[in-house]
Amino acid sequence: MTIETALRSAMETIPDCIAAGYVDMETGMLLGINTLDSDSAEVLDSLALAVANLFQGRGIKAFEELLRSAKAEESGNPGFGEIAVFSKDRLNIFLRTQEYPDHVVCYICRNSANVGLALTKSHLSLGPVAAAV
Repeated sequence: MTIETALRSAMETIPDCIAAGYVDMETGMLLGINTLDSDSAEVLDSLALAVANLFQGRGIKAFEELLRSAKAEESGNPGFGEIAVFSKDRLNIFLRTQEYPDHVVCYICRNSANVGLALTKSHLSLGPVAAAV
């Protein structure tokens, strides 16, 4: 199965999902994409560069370190595993893969999506999408 096929399959299960992408944070490259419209493809292209900063930026790293020190956790943890961002008309879901901690799967859904169901279905799709790389 190709990454594009895996993303398409995931989009079919995630409510109101209009785009999906697979990003390598180390290079900032979009390794796979599937969208319902060309506007979403352009957004994902731009988003690929921002994902690394979202997960590995200075502010996030400082916040994660604060949480680790409060819980006395190991520093071997790669950091946040998921981030959901709500905008005026979109729900953006970013999931770090366990197999490749520098890879993130991005889903863009309409704001009409059921958030709980979108997050659950996103998590369920993570394994098959990561396995397609």
